[in-house]
Amino acid sequence: MPQNENTASMIESFDQVKDTLPGAWLLDTRSNAIRSFEAQGYPTPRTEEWKYTNLNRLAREGFHPASDIGSPDVSDWSDLRVNGASRIVILNGRYDAAASDIGEMPDGISIAPLSDAMEDIAPDLEGQLAQIAPFDGGGLVALNTAFMRDGVILKLADGVQIARPVQVLHLVDAGGVALAVHPRTLVVAGDNSTATIVETFAGGVDTAYWTNAVTEIKVGRNASVSHVKRQAESVRAYHTALTQVRLDCDARYRSIALATGAALSRNETRVAFDGSGAEASLAGGALLRGRQHADNTTEADHTVPYTNSKQVFRNVLDDGSHSVFQGSVIVRQGAQKTDSSQSNRNLLLSAGAQAYSKPELQIFADDVKCAHGATTGDLNKDALFYLQSRGITTSQATLLLIEAFIAEIFDELPEGPVGDHLADAVSAWMEGAV
Repeated sequence: MPQNENTASMIESFDQVKDTLPGAWLLDTRSNAIRSFEAQGYPTPRTEEWKYTNLNRLAREGFHPASDIGSPDVSDWSDLRVNGASRIVILNGRYDAAASDIGEMPDGISIAPLSDAMEDIAPDLEGQLAQIAPFDGGGLVALNTAFMRDGVILKLADGVQIARPVQVLHLVDAGGVALAVHPRTLVVAGDNSTATIVETFAGGVDTAYWTNAVTEIKVGRNASVSHVKRQAESVRAYHTALTQVRLDCDARYRSIALATGAALSRNETRVAFDGSGAEASLAGGALLRGRQHADNTTEADHTVPYTNSKQVFRNVLDDGSHSVFQGSVIVRQGAQKTDSSQSNRNLLLSAGAQAYSKPELQIFADDVKCAHGATTGDLNKDALFYLQSRGITTSQATLLLIEAFIAEIFDELPEGPVGDHLADAVSAWMEGAV
């Protein structure tokens, strides 16, 4: 991959902080990862997968690794809490025990901040951390592996079901310090287990920083994991994230990712089907305005027969904002009876908004059912006129149509506090939509 001259500052930062990072047993892994980053560099538009998202501005910024700085009052973000959820707060890249509220957990569930878990050499952690998403998978993953300081480790024993959601609340507000935080989350769901994970990202108003997150998820036989992500970073922030998922036989993974924040964001979700009968449903989108740029890149890699995947992404763009959808489905040779679909729709509210859509199918088997589609357009004039003819104002009619459009990604989300969490994000954005 093309190198970027700005990698030197990150390598220098690593040399300064490597001895302060938790988990001495990880030093070799971290050192190998930073060398991998040095070789790969920041991804550039010359790489096909990054054709529509340029990180030059991010690479030129002078971001500092998370360090001992003052902690702001987390009560300012109380509206981001999911009611009834077990909550872990990662503040400025570090676990905040005082703001967290894990509560009582049933037997068979292990949940801990990554910084604590890394202090002990646990054979199972050593064999799983940075294995589902290895650092040679890309420059940003390598950078996360080198600098990862905190995050969450969640493990479910066979047959265990978590009744309430687990929320990981990532908050950044370091005053005038432009931080680079690299949170790492590992979720291992045993056979026949069930869990709902909510990741929420936010920052101080008008604060410049970079969140570079990696989430690793392994779903066991007949297990089910629902994964919800709300990205509401500062409008001056950068957000890059990878979620790497592996599914065993009859496993089910459902994700919904909604972006309303950050100047530039990229949410990447990759699912590997390791067992027959596995299912994955990926939904998401972005609500953008100003000069915001949001990229949703996905990959469903069907390697075995009788697996299903579904992708539904919706973007609403105002002013001069940009959205990207790159959805890849790979059906390997021998992965017969695969059923896969992709749908990307984009709603442009202004002439300056732009949407890039690139659905892609790579099929190497002959007994499959695969489909994809993409549309881009403005508000339906007939629907708008119909609502106005019923006495609804133009502003109210516009909001109703926008809300109905984005609501399609929530179809499989059950009612309750998790759904309310995403509905609040839509409502907050809609307040300034007209």
